[in-house]
Amino acid sequence: MDFAYVEGQFKKIVQSKGINKIAQTQFALRSTEIVHRLTYEKRYNRMEQAMERFRKCNNKKPRSQIKREIILCKKFWKCYPLHYYRHNLYRKDNELSERELLNYIPEFFFYYLFLPFHDSKKFENLLTDKNLTEQLFRNHNIPQAHTICKLIDNHIYTNNLIEKNFDDVKQELVENKYQKIFVKPLTGLGGHGIYIFNRNASGQYVNKDENMLDESFLNKICSRDNYIMESGLEQTPEFSEIYPYSVNTFRIITENKGGTVRILHAILRFGRSGNEIDNTSKGGIFLNINIRTGGLATYAISHQCESFMGHPDTNFVFKGNRILNWAEIRDFVTENAMKLPLFTYLAWDIASTKKGPVVIEANPKFGLDGHQLVSGGLREIFRINDPRFYWINKGKRI
Repeated sequence: MDFAYVEGQFKKIVQSKGINKIAQTQFALRSTEIVHRLTYEKRYNRMEQAMERFRKCNNKKPRSQIKREIILCKKFWKCYPLHYYRHNLYRKDNELSERELLNYIPEFFFYYLFLPFHDSKKFENLLTDKNLTEQLFRNHNIPQAHTICKLIDNHIYTNNLIEKNFDDVKQELVENKYQKIFVKPLTGLGGHGIYIFNRNASGQYVNKDENMLDESFLNKICSRDNYIMESGLEQTPEFSEIYPYSVNTFRIITENKGGTVRILHAILRFGRSGNEIDNTSKGGIFLNINIRTGGLATYAISHQCESFMGHPDTNFVFKGNRILNWAEIRDFVTENAMKLPLFTYLAWDIASTKKGPVVIEANPKFGLDGHQLVSGGLREIFRINDPRFYWINKGKRI
C-alpha cells in the first residue's frame, strides 16, 4: 500500500465535499493516522521487526490485559499505540503503572502533531542538507568536522563554494596526512551512503571495498549524488577504550523556548562488530546517560532490543562508569542550541575529540524510539500534559 497515494486520495475526497477548513484539517489528520497505522509495519523495518517479536513472544501478558492497556493508550493519545509493540510493552516482564504506560509517546503523535506544532518545516532544509548545515554552523561558530571539499553537480568546491580541481584536494591530503576521510551524501540519513577511506602505509586512501579515493572514484559517485568530504575526527582515549573503530557520539535532545534551553535527554552511541560508524541503523548500540551526572546506564541496547552489560567487542562494562567531561559536553550543547532559535527541538550528534566537542549533526526530526527504548516514556520530560491540545491546534503555532 502506497502511503502517500492513499493519503492524497483522502484529501481529495475531503476537498471535493466542500467541508470547511477546520473540518478538512481534522478529517485529513484522522485519515493520515489510519493510513499510518495500516502501512507503518511495511514502511518501517523496525516496526516490522517489532511485530515479528510480538508474534513469536511466549511471554505475553494475558490477552485481556493487552487489550485494556492498548485501549488506555489509544484513549489518552487519540491514535493507535503502535509503540506498544515497538517497546515490548506487551511482555509479562514489562509490568508498568498507568502513568508509566501513558508516558510512552506514540511516534505518529510525535512526528505528525507535536514536532510540527513547535517547529516549522520551512527551516528543516538548513539542517538536512549538509552543504547548508556546514555554512550555517560556520556562520554561527559552531565547531564541526573540517570540510575538505564539496562535490556538487560533478564539480569540486571549497566550503565557500569556490571551484577547485582534484589536484587541489590531493595536495591537501598529502600535506595533512588525515588518517581517515568521510565522503557523505549531502542529504543522507542514518549513515546510509557514506564512504569511509583510511590512509594506508603508501599514503593512499582506500575503503573496505578496496576503492581508492581518486578522481575516477569521485566522478563515478558524483554522477549519482552530491557529497561533502570531511576529515575524520580523533576521539578522546576514553571513548576509544569502549570502542575504537568508530567515532562514538552523543545524541542529545534540546529544547529552546524563548531563549531558555533545556537538555531533555541524552544517549551515547557506539559502533559494533568492527563497523566504522556508530549509527544504530547500521547495527550500533546505545545507552542512556544521566543528564545531571554523566553516569552511564547499566545496559546498552540495539534497535532489535538486544541488551549488553558491556560492549560486545571490547567487554567494556558500562555500570559504574561516567563521562569524565560531561559538564563540558552539556555546556557545549546548551550554548550551541541557543545559537539556533529557529528550532525548538533538536537532537545533536556530538563527538568528544582531543580538540574538544564537535557537532556532527543537529537533527530537527530525530529517532524518538531509540530514546524511549533506553529510558522509558518521555511524555513528562517533553511536558506533554494533554495530547488533545495538539489535535485541536494542528497547523497552529504559538
